[in-house]
Amino acid sequence: MAQTPVAVDSTRRLEILQAKRYNFEKRDSASSFLSLAGNVQLRQQGTLFFADSVVLNEITNVMEAFGNIHINDGDSLHTYSKYLRYKGNEKQAYLKTNVRLVDNKGSVLTTNELNYDMNLGIADYISGGKVLNKKTVLTSKNARYYEATKDVVFSKNVVLKDPEYNMATDSLQYNSRTEVATFIAPTTIINGKRKIYTSSGYYDLKNSKAVFGKRPVIEDSTYTIVSDDMAFDDKEGLGQFNGNVVYRDTANGVAVLSNQLFANKKTSSFLATQMPLLILKQDQDSVFITADTLFSGKITAQPNREIPIILDTAGKDYIAPDLTGKDSSMNRFFEAWHHVRIFSDSVQAVADSMYYAGTDSAFRLFTEPIVWANQSQITADTMYLFTKNKKADRLYAYYNGFVINRVQGEAYNQVKGNTINALFVDGNISYVRTKGRAESVYYALDDYDKFVGMNKSTADAIDMFFENKKAVKVKFINDLKGTTYPVRKIPPGESQLKGFNWLDAKRPKSFVELLGR
Repeated sequence: MAQTPVAVDSTRRLEILQAKRYNFEKRDSASSFLSLAGNVQLRQQGTLFFADSVVLNEITNVMEAFGNIHINDGDSLHTYSKYLRYKGNEKQAYLKTNVRLVDNKGSVLTTNELNYDMNLGIADYISGGKVLNKKTVLTSKNARYYEATKDVVFSKNVVLKDPEYNMATDSLQYNSRTEVATFIAPTTIINGKRKIYTSSGYYDLKNSKAVFGKRPVIEDSTYTIVSDDMAFDDKEGLGQFNGNVVYRDTANGVAVLSNQLFANKKTSSFLATQMPLLILKQDQDSVFITADTLFSGKITAQPNREIPIILDTAGKDYIAPDLTGKDSSMNRFFEAWHHVRIFSDSVQAVADSMYYAGTDSAFRLFTEPIVWANQSQITADTMYLFTKNKKADRLYAYYNGFVINRVQGEAYNQVKGNTINALFVDGNISYVRTKGRAESVYYALDDYDKFVGMNKSTADAIDMFFENKKAVKVKFINDLKGTTYPVRKIPPGESQLKGFNWLDAKRPKSFVELLGR
């Protein structure tokens, strides 16, 4: 039975424009072959075909082309190869060997085999290929190109190389017009020493902007950061992190938890909001700090600041050295504002605002600061708490300084004055000196920790010595005035200095309490 010829749409018929040689052969009613050679040119609607030689079946409207093949699709897309099989009725092309697809924006797709649906403007390769767009190169095993939108969807062993970034994933969508890469599978992005892991979001290569979702992770040589989502403007060096943010400075033993964090790469600074928690890590006694807002930056120049007067246990004055940070491992500062709360196993504190410098490991506490160390409480207008290995080492408090040390029950040792200097050993208070209208209340105990009496005195300066977390000795310097009372004969109101206020209810009791504030 003879095969019924396939009807050819006249608008889609391949029209021969030129060739140097023609050869005609008709085999049956379904086959009428025309061989063309030498600068062959055909046209179908607005598409031009060029080749060295062509075999055209005029009945089925199918052609095979060989040699230097070029398809000019309305001047918007140019395709090149060494072999072409084209079904004119369906406008389906199969190209092989040195295939190149070039759009009018300069994007070039290269592969060894390509299926191109010219009717829909969709091209596919499944045996490996790459797309070059300006300085960006994408390679994969499979890809689908959409001519109308300039989108390419890559799959299997996808690698994107750019002067700024390298990316590796299993699926990626890239738009050659906008130069936006969209992540639709787990993706690794490498930028110098920085690695980013994400499975959702996009990167705008033209404008150096990116948005990542689904809990992306950044790993750098000195820090890691993870959040529910994050966004970057690399030209400006800005980043925003949202939702359960965890920042770890592995080099300096610093961690920050917050619900939102803004970073500036150019200034190496960040601002954490929405319940930020700062952790200064050490083996046994990490320091936990919370506030309404937390800011951190690099110390570029040592600020001019007052050098506190510190006293040694012999009672001789000396000036604390101005630590410049030359030997410090952390050249970074932290500022905290409003409702500052600090917790470590040995020391706790609250204040309205705080400044901490890694160069001298000092907490500067402002506006109604309170520091607790075991059974002792220290208050003043402003306090500097210096630490060593993140444990309290010495404290300087000025203006309205007040130290309260709980003895037993409602009995409290107290010293107050204009300035207070305290020294710590293993995080515990060992010595306190109060100067400037110094006053004290001190309870003397016998060898069995029974009360002997209470002394209330004033002097130019008062030293108080501690052992086993308790005050054991008081020393008065110059212009001593005072009275000692038997315990049972202490007059009403004499057991507390003016301004006494035991504020244990404000004391942070654990780092868990800080997390749930």
